[in-house]
Amino acid sequence: MSKQRLLWVEFIKAFALIWIFFNHISEQLFGYPMIANPISNWSPLSERLAQLAPLTGYGLWNISVNLLRYIGWVGDQGVQLFIIASGFGLTWGLLQRMADKPLKLGEFYVRRAERIYPLWWGVHLMFMGAWLVTGWGLSVFEPATIISLLGIRVTSGLLYYFSPAWWYFWLLVQLYLIYPLLWAGLRKLGPAKLLLCSSLISFVVRGAGLYFFDGYLDAWSRGAIFITRLPEFVFGISLAAWLFSQPAETNKRLSSSKSLFGAIAVYVLGLLLSLTLPGMTIAPFLLGIGIFVILYQLFTRLPFAAPNWLRSFGEWIGEHSYSLYLVHHPVILALVPFGIAASFRTSIRILLAMAVTLTLALVLEWSVNFFTRIAQNLVKKLGMMRALLTAGLLGGLLIVLLIGSELLVRRLAPQEINGWGERSALEPDNELGWRLIPSKTTRLRWVSYDYTVEANSLGFPGPEYTSEKPGSTYRIMVTGDAFTSAEGVDTSQAWPRLLEIDLNAKVSNKDIQVLNFAMTGYGPNQYAAVVDKYVPIYKPDLIVIELFVNDFQDVLWSNEDFQYNIGFSSPDPNSLSSVIKLDSLRRFTSLNVLGPIKEVLRNQPDANGYFLGHFSALVVGHSEIENDGRQLTYERLKNIQDVANQNTSKVVFVFVPAPVQACEPDQLAYYPRNVDLNDTTQFDTNLPQRLMTDVAQSLDVPLYDLRDMLSSSAECYYQPHNIHWTVAGHQTVAEYLTDVLIRDGYLP
Repeated sequence: MSKQRLLWVEFIKAFALIWIFFNHISEQLFGYPMIANPISNWSPLSERLAQLAPLTGYGLWNISVNLLRYIGWVGDQGVQLFIIASGFGLTWGLLQRMADKPLKLGEFYVRRAERIYPLWWGVHLMFMGAWLVTGWGLSVFEPATIISLLGIRVTSGLLYYFSPAWWYFWLLVQLYLIYPLLWAGLRKLGPAKLLLCSSLISFVVRGAGLYFFDGYLDAWSRGAIFITRLPEFVFGISLAAWLFSQPAETNKRLSSSKSLFGAIAVYVLGLLLSLTLPGMTIAPFLLGIGIFVILYQLFTRLPFAAPNWLRSFGEWIGEHSYSLYLVHHPVILALVPFGIAASFRTSIRILLAMAVTLTLALVLEWSVNFFTRIAQNLVKKLGMMRALLTAGLLGGLLIVLLIGSELLVRRLAPQEINGWGERSALEPDNELGWRLIPSKTTRLRWVSYDYTVEANSLGFPGPEYTSEKPGSTYRIMVTGDAFTSAEGVDTSQAWPRLLEIDLNAKVSNKDIQVLNFAMTGYGPNQYAAVVDKYVPIYKPDLIVIELFVNDFQDVLWSNEDFQYNIGFSSPDPNSLSSVIKLDSLRRFTSLNVLGPIKEVLRNQPDANGYFLGHFSALVVGHSEIENDGRQLTYERLKNIQDVANQNTSKVVFVFVPAPVQACEPDQLAYYPRNVDLNDTTQFDTNLPQRLMTDVAQSLDVPLYDLRDMLSSSAECYYQPHNIHWTVAGHQTVAEYLTDVLIRDGYLP
């Protein structure tokens, strides 16, 4: 057959790739179909059928949504087409060059490796580079990345590592490894017997595995072990042999009406069988040969009847199908949002994913070819050893550059990595969850913060007072979270310390003591634990509970949840391994490069800015927060009130607003560009204040809401690049509380 007549192979590969692309788009938007995808504890047949019911509720989008869903869900059958085309193309080329000669194994394996591994390594390096720059991609230091570079993806954990579509590469490697045996079998048995024998053996083994490999069922069914997909590969081998030896007769049979109707019947049978576990023994094979014959009839005619642009496009996609396959799935995962979103914006993202896939595929091919030529020229000019030495020196220079950039970020723009930024000053505590490391002074630096926290012997910030309270002393115990402990400013500048100074300056007949039992990250559970433990010891006259808008969320977390989040079980952020892994550099680029890009491309709020502004505390419709969170907060504050009554202490609540409730958007550098707090369908800007007012009134405890006071000034008292108050903010809060505590009669 001439090169022109084999255009149908390129068209089938192009069709398979486009089909697989939309398969992954569909799975990203609608989830995975249960049909033809058996897993451990596979859902009952009734549920699998129910999942196929058309989606409704999208108005004019109903037809397009369901069309995309159904076409995409069966798009993994493109894998069968690739397997068949791979067996066909490999055998066709060998038959033209070698006819029936035995393979030279060394030469064969080298040619196969040269065909698939350079681009495979290139795409890994591409996404390893993305990881180094943005924090998203293939981690250089993950053992799975090194194993994947070798092409090994045999375990359930490795099969879908980073790019799920890459499982197919491992299948291809296995099929190439056993191909010499199949070539010998083709010469000895002929195409028909080879296909029959290999299929029978494969079906028996595949069927047995479907019943016995429960925990490995998905990987086994997919093709993690070559024998489960051998029939499709051998069909391609046999088809090449038939077309090579009997081209006219074979083409006539494949192009007949009987073959077309037979292929349709086989395809429908494969669809039906794919609904059941026993049927999945042969369903992939039937689906593969069914759709292949249908496309053969279409594409042996289409290239000659189609417009030149369509013919050229199909041929181009087919020729570049390997590089397009390698880059398409990571692009989809990065650009197409998970979950159904029937909108013009989603369509734009799909088109963008297509464009980026085409661009990256060309970049990948060009880069691999460019560096391959450089390597070849180096070897010619310098010899193998000197070329390797030069490459090693360049690699070493790159490593030095990266490590230097990591150290520079740690020096000039330290990041919050491997847990909380305060982690180095904290330790776990069995009763309270966590506290400061007792009697330790720690300098903390990250994202605009550079401050010193001083811990007393109890593990709390500030000076320590004796349990005995002299008669002339008025004692205030304060507990709360990072606004009081206080994060971002030196311990001596925290508002409890300033409150003590201001009160002593204005109250002459009492010695005012302010005991700070606040801790970064504390919530209602920890406030209650602190009061229960320390109020009976220190007998305060007044207990001040500082609360924040996220307390209705924090109360739902256990101490174990917080300890994990703090990072007590994570690697030391200052360790050598953390430096080598470029943790700070990747965090820096993720926040300052990838975050803004995602915000623009996805038209979604920047995740870091959304967190820092605490928008989530203002979102409507969070019943868990408004019901469970509110109830648990009430119960913890009731416990505090009970302990206070038992120790003749008074209680007041001080409520801290979110940064976005007290400052203008242009005063907070991290304010997301596409969030509208005035949108009442998404946000209720009074929600946390309303919930806390309700709790305080239920307990008959005074509540001092700082929102009006903090928002009334033209100055923003919150850190522009972080969550908490500036030094001026602490001073303002201390002055305000000094006035109201005296005004309302808590102090003479």
